Amino acid sequence: MQPLRERMSDGRVWRALAGRVAVALFIVIIIAPLAPRLSFIEVRALDVLYALRPARQPDPRIAVIDCGGDPSVYDDLRDPREPPGTGCTIPRLAYAEAVRRLSRWGARAIVFDLYFARSCAYEDERLAEAFREAGNVVVAATAKTKPNAVSLQDPVAPIDEAVWGVGSPVGLQPNETLRSMPLVLRDRDTGKEYLALSLLAFQCFEGETSGEAGLEEGHRLLINGREVPVLSGETLDLLGAGAGVAPEKANSAAGVEVVSGGNLEQIPGQKTWNTLLLNWVGPEGTFKPHHLSDVLAIEDNEEGRRLFGGKAVIIGEMDWDAHWTAVGEMPGPEVQANALNTLMSGEFIRPMSPGWMLGVLLAFVLATSFAVRGVKGVRAGVAVLFLVAASVVLARQLLIDRGVWTYMFYCQLGIGLTWGATAVLQSDRVSSLLTRFVPSFMGKAEAPQAREVRTMDASILFSDIRGYTGMAEQFSAAETLTMLSTFQGAMEDIITRHGGTIVKTPGDAILAVFWQEVNGHNHAACALRSGQEILRELPRLGQSWEAAGAKLAIGIGIDAGQVAMGLVGKRHLEPTVIGDAVNVAQRLETLTKTLDCPLVFSENVQLRLRERVDAVCFDEVTVKGRETPLRVFGVPGPGQPPQEPERDVDLVGEEKTE
Repeated sequence: MQPLRERMSDGRVWRALAGRVAVALFIVIIIAPLAPRLSFIEVRALDVLYALRPARQPDPRIAVIDCGGDPSVYDDLRDPREPPGTGCTIPRLAYAEAVRRLSRWGARAIVFDLYFARSCAYEDERLAEAFREAGNVVVAATAKTKPNAVSLQDPVAPIDEAVWGVGSPVGLQPNETLRSMPLVLRDRDTGKEYLALSLLAFQCFEGETSGEAGLEEGHRLLINGREVPVLSGETLDLLGAGAGVAPEKANSAAGVEVVSGGNLEQIPGQKTWNTLLLNWVGPEGTFKPHHLSDVLAIEDNEEGRRLFGGKAVIIGEMDWDAHWTAVGEMPGPEVQANALNTLMSGEFIRPMSPGWMLGVLLAFVLATSFAVRGVKGVRAGVAVLFLVAASVVLARQLLIDRGVWTYMFYCQLGIGLTWGATAVLQSDRVSSLLTRFVPSFMGKAEAPQAREVRTMDASILFSDIRGYTGMAEQFSAAETLTMLSTFQGAMEDIITRHGGTIVKTPGDAILAVFWQEVNGHNHAACALRSGQEILRELPRLGQSWEAAGAKLAIGIGIDAGQVAMGLVGKRHLEPTVIGDAVNVAQRLETLTKTLDCPLVFSENVQLRLRERVDAVCFDEVTVKGRETPLRVFGVPGPGQPPQEPERDVDLVGEEKTE
């Protein structure tokens, strides 16, 4: 194994890394256009992150009062002049008494997540008087939903004129999960803008006026110098109840339209995401509600101050006002409490910026590429599961520690695509296809590395057909190609069986390399055994040639030594073997004609043999192109006795001793 420093110095490590980076970038480019279409999965992945995150302690400055339950407990507070069946379910005088008590106990903001849409003639004025005395009461605008339409309308006149502000309670659109809160909405009929109920509650709690919240350049919401991040859009248009027309750009069942773009990443097609992402404190019940009847039963003002003094108090009905949220089903007043908690804590959820998201995605794709390289089956699956788990852990920690929403599904999609692509490339079918074009000495993992060079001790076999030129003249090109293909296919089977690989087939010649041990025989013995089997099979292979009127005869030369193996070329890559042994093997094949011996091998081969071979030894043979004489050995063909060379070749034969 070559040291890492040397491999880095010749650029192989850098080329391998560059290849994986290129594949990773390709995977990222594939995922990028899919992101909008798969956003519905990503938003549900955020729900999973909320579920995995531990519940937190709610802000102690927020209190919730539940006014649901049996309304008969408030009968003594009902105005007897209200006609039976036409008054309010819960008498508004009960709310008025609650407001007076909360104001006396020092509540900083009193928020009604209730609709005052129906008039109660004898109670509205007294409730409005309590609101005016307190001076810090926020009420919800009436939200009406019908097919393709959402509208808001103010409370009845006496109450509307007495409150600190009227806010929008709209936190979700029909048939969608509540994950965020629109901060600014506009009714198309009236043109009136409504701030979110929770936003007004926050302003009131901070002691601001209802008009001090503003949009800065359509990018963010500023409240008393505090910046509130907005997801994709700040102002939503609501189709008025009497308009009867579809919104111009509506793409949700609620007819909500983004009026101005924002500065943060938008999840297309998810119109409930056009505002403030709620940083959920926990599931239903995290805010422990007080009951209105219990609040009205408190006689000790000190107890009232302890429970509600200095707090923002949200009043609503917990029974019927239920919503499905990212953390499960939750009543509306508790949803408003979570929204207010997000604003008061300043712990906002921000989507990861596109640049950082691409970086994280690229990192996971690269990690997958390295983790599954050369690994299959269970081990690859375990590596992928580990990376998927790592993406979940990373996304969870970033949400907990930094309030950053990481699109973990895209990371997991990148992991899966990379694993699949790697598995396909490493599959037996692809590997088999590669071996048809890339010699096995390059290795499956190294085949794509065009400049990889391997140096090793090996044996080279070179064979050539006798009289091929005359045969090519005798037969057509198609006939010649068919006969040659059949012959070389048989040769390849024999060579492969003995652990060799055909590197080149120039014309009628074959260049093969042997470098590995097979069945206890080293590469020299494998090359020699391969040559001997070829000679034994030659009569059978030559039968079809003789039937066509040609004679099949070959010469084989074998040498051994240090060689370099790799691919050459730029656009057209070709495998090759370079070394003195290659040249000598070719010269020895030519020498078989002079020596009248079909297989000739060098002393380099003989020195590497660990077994006896019947052969004729020729001393001091000079081959073309070399100055140093070679000692070579010849193996006769089947049924052919060893023959001494002719005297006029200037070779001295060696007597074979028994």
